[in-house]
Amino acid sequence: MIHVLLYLTFLASLLLSKYYNLGVIPQLVLLSPLLFQKDKELGFKEYKRGLLWGMPFLPLAIPYILNAECYAFVLNQLGVAFAEEIFFRGFLMQRFSNLSVSLMFSLGHVLYWFNLNSLLTFFPSLVLGWLYIRSGSILAPVIAHFSMNMFLFYLTERFPWILEILTKSLF
Repeated sequence: MIHVLLYLTFLASLLLSKYYNLGVIPQLVLLSPLLFQKDKELGFKEYKRGLLWGMPFLPLAIPYILNAECYAFVLNQLGVAFAEEIFFRGFLMQRFSNLSVSLMFSLGHVLYWFNLNSLLTFFPSLVLGWLYIRSGSILAPVIAHFSMNMFLFYLTERFPWILEILTKSLF
């Protein structure tokens, strides 16, 4: 029950953030499982396996990091990946399947951005869930999530037409 309630709170916080400029609230909701769950339950374990499974994704982040004009943005994206993975993989995957959590992950993105890119988050989410299951650690999906986001930002800055396609409204 707490999983569903917290997920609905997250969706409500996204709408508040979108329409009332309360951007910090979704991040706080995403991190809230840290307050009432044990670290190991959220995937803070198997650090070596997490690194081994997550590190192959890190080269995706290098082009953006090397060309970044603002490293605060890079750190912000690391925080976003950390918070989303704690909530979706560490917390929600205790109760729901990878497929269900990936649909939930995508729904949050669709509610906030309502574009093709937000709908397509379903597929990387499946990979992140698989990494979490396979490694037994939250570290693998955090590294992969961060790296995939950095790669997407690199591609959209290098090739702006990609951004036009991805941010086209669904309707």
